[in-house]
Amino acid sequence: MASIQELQPLISEPKEELDVEYKDWLDLATKEGKAKLAKAAIALANHGGGFVVLGFAEQGPELQSQARPQSIPVITQDSVNDAIRRYATPEFHCRMDKAKHPSTNEEHPIIVVPSDLTVPVMSKRECPDVIALNRCYIRKPGPRSEEPQTSEEWQKLLDRCIQARREDMLEAIRTILSGRVEPQNPETKVLGGLQTYCIQARERWEELVASQPKGSPARFPHGYYEMGFSLVGAQPVNRPAEVRDRLTLARRIKLTGWSTFLEMSTPGWAPYVHEKFVEAWIGRPVRPDWMERNPARCDFWRASMDGNLYTIRGYKEKAQFRVGTTFDVNLPVWRIAEGLLFANRFGETFDGVEEIAIQCRFTELNGRRLTCAKGRSFLDDHISNTKEVTLTGRATPLQVQDNLAEILHSLLSPLYEYFNFFKLPFNLVEEELTDLRRRF
Repeated sequence: MASIQELQPLISEPKEELDVEYKDWLDLATKEGKAKLAKAAIALANHGGGFVVLGFAEQGPELQSQARPQSIPVITQDSVNDAIRRYATPEFHCRMDKAKHPSTNEEHPIIVVPSDLTVPVMSKRECPDVIALNRCYIRKPGPRSEEPQTSEEWQKLLDRCIQARREDMLEAIRTILSGRVEPQNPETKVLGGLQTYCIQARERWEELVASQPKGSPARFPHGYYEMGFSLVGAQPVNRPAEVRDRLTLARRIKLTGWSTFLEMSTPGWAPYVHEKFVEAWIGRPVRPDWMERNPARCDFWRASMDGNLYTIRGYKEKAQFRVGTTFDVNLPVWRIAEGLLFANRFGETFDGVEEIAIQCRFTELNGRRLTCAKGRSFLDDHISNTKEVTLTGRATPLQVQDNLAEILHSLLSPLYEYFNFFKLPFNLVEEELTDLRRRF
């Protein structure tokens, strides 16, 4: 990582190179300013890293330091990365430093573009006359940022990505051989925020069911499972109506008959606004036969304006077994997969989503035995002696699209181990996901 002293020559002796691009001051509060910065950063990322220096204008053959206009807001690392998140895919993080020009004493931002990306970076949005949709930009002699036009230019870009992947692989091998384990940042703030959101949503559900009689299916007397999702980095919306519209877009794909975050039109079950949240309680007793309803049909769910989701649902008990004694081996795979895919589609309607944080909680597991409607023979004597289990995890939108089986297997394996050390087969997860997606 370059120090300020090492970066200072970029300011005191400005000279454009293939790995250094100079731009005049950019207003990152505007689409045009964000797009110009993102295009430069995308090209440098595909080049193998470099620097974007702001506040310089071409005057003949020279680059001259310019004073920042009062109309242009101060540029911060957050505003830089917000611009990149808006236009680049995959998203990447840039560091920003500042250094003073020796003559003008003007402080110039220096944006450090990473060199370790293992896939080509493309644009995911269009800004007319600045950046086009679904384009890959590279640095070319001039220097300038343009699309690859020849097979040699494409080959150079792909070779750089392959080399970066090779270095990652070799480093992983070195780590294994040396027994070295790198500390990982658990991002406790993100998961802690999601946990708080889930607790508050559960308290809202408890408030709603408090008036219902004991044994009511809406109270989930034999246990329940809940799922919470947080769209990390999402730009909040301004009104609950916008949340409703984005939920509607996410529902365009329906994987099961009683889907996650279900919308119903029956009065009392339809979504509504409560304290700036959009929520629905499908367990509300609006029909004479509601006491006969299945707890698995009494959902409560809630969505926030900053991209948090929560849902709670009772277990669907098997008719041939005594209530509260079994746990379907397929249920967590199907329901969490459906919920995570929904959260991913919901996230596509927000700007800036970096990853999805996940929290799942299963209650009243004590004494339940793993069962399977498909007649698998390996479930004998797998009984839980633990009352409840909470799982947490994180995944990027791209990982959800491309590696859902791996994500679910990693997330859910600890849950199954509470059933007398049952090891969740990876092929079981793959098979259930295939069946789930086949329904669409």
